[in-house]
Amino acid sequence: MPATKVLPNLLIVDDDESLRNLLLMAARGRGWHPVAAASSTAAYRCLKPGIKAVVLDHGLPDGDGIQALGRMRELRPDVPVIMLTGLNDAETAVRALRAGADDYLTKPFELERLFGVIRDVCHSRRQNSGAEAAETGGLPASRVELLEETRSPGMRELFQRMHKAAQLDITLLLTGESGTGKTFIAREIHRMSPRAAEAFIPVSCPALPRELLESELFGHERGAFTGATATREGRFEQATRGTILLDEIGDLPGELQPKLLTVLQDQQFFRVGGNRMLRTDARIVAATNIDLQARVTAGSFREDLYYRLNVLELHLPALRERIEDLPGLVTTILARIARKRGRDSWPVTAAAVGMLASHPWPGNIRQLENVLERATAFAEAAQLDERDIVPLLEGHYRTPAPDNTPGSSLQEVERQAFLAAYQRSGRNKARTARDLGIAERTVYNLLARYDAK
Repeated sequence: MPATKVLPNLLIVDDDESLRNLLLMAARGRGWHPVAAASSTAAYRCLKPGIKAVVLDHGLPDGDGIQALGRMRELRPDVPVIMLTGLNDAETAVRALRAGADDYLTKPFELERLFGVIRDVCHSRRQNSGAEAAETGGLPASRVELLEETRSPGMRELFQRMHKAAQLDITLLLTGESGTGKTFIAREIHRMSPRAAEAFIPVSCPALPRELLESELFGHERGAFTGATATREGRFEQATRGTILLDEIGDLPGELQPKLLTVLQDQQFFRVGGNRMLRTDARIVAATNIDLQARVTAGSFREDLYYRLNVLELHLPALRERIEDLPGLVTTILARIARKRGRDSWPVTAAAVGMLASHPWPGNIRQLENVLERATAFAEAAQLDERDIVPLLEGHYRTPAPDNTPGSSLQEVERQAFLAAYQRSGRNKARTARDLGIAERTVYNLLARYDAK
């Protein structure tokens, strides 16, 4: 019997053949079934019903990528589009967002960042019909799914508080380790809030050079600095009436902290190089994986800004602290992978789930997703078992011999394991991140936390 043809579910549109081939290989390695196009005309032909997301380059041989985005919105308004722009091309990024792009990245970019954005925008695109709301007692379906998935009392309480916080329209601080799902929670809060029809604008504070971050947040006037050929809006202007997520807020440079404090206090700011006071009605959600109070004590984070941000804190527990949820998470993630690859389901043996449950997961849910994506990509049998899981756990995180010293903590075991992985990589931060299935920025944070070099 001939094998069932798997339909493409990711469209990559770029006229650079080398980049196109790189993205195709990277997508296949992460469980996607990609198809590529070198022009907007070819892209329209590829935009079939199975496509779940589009990566669209701005510069195409047969027209402007913004125009292509508009046509794609007409053909498939339900499909998220991530725009790729030139280095620090802020004007194009703003145009793309206004034209309906779900997010954008500037070249060069990290592959993990791109596929993380694809995952996030696909999550945020899940919309619920009125029938679904009626069936779930008026609750958003995604929140009902979250409540059903979790057995952890702490997580159930978090989801209840999350729903209340969404209605309060106050500044929120999301705390928790890297990979625990802070961006997803922020998107869900926005989606459940009265601002849901407006923009959700995420900003990663450490992702941009500090000299560009101020312009990214607050915009700039024409001629404000070399290369500022036109006036541009910042993220706070784009997020007016919507929600802005300031991710990894602990990395906000000291010189920008007073300006953010002014926005929190008065909803006012100046563009870079501007002398006209602007106002914003954006709701601010900040997220961090570090101890902000410790930063305040150390003098690197303003105390008044901390208290302005921490009107209400929602803490996301690490996966190891809610390990009873792991079987449900595995089922949910595998179901999503199966849908993405055109399958009905992806079974997993109880032994494999037990092995996953015994892992410490320093990269939390993000690492779990990474392991399951890779396991399914190379699995030979119809279901996952221990043989598919063991090599990936060993490659990602090789737990050191237990320290039997009285008083040894789980945190100390994790510290030893992280440092062991860092040494095995030859002190290569990018390789350490790949081996552990965590973001490279997290490697830097852990090195700082453990005072290692």
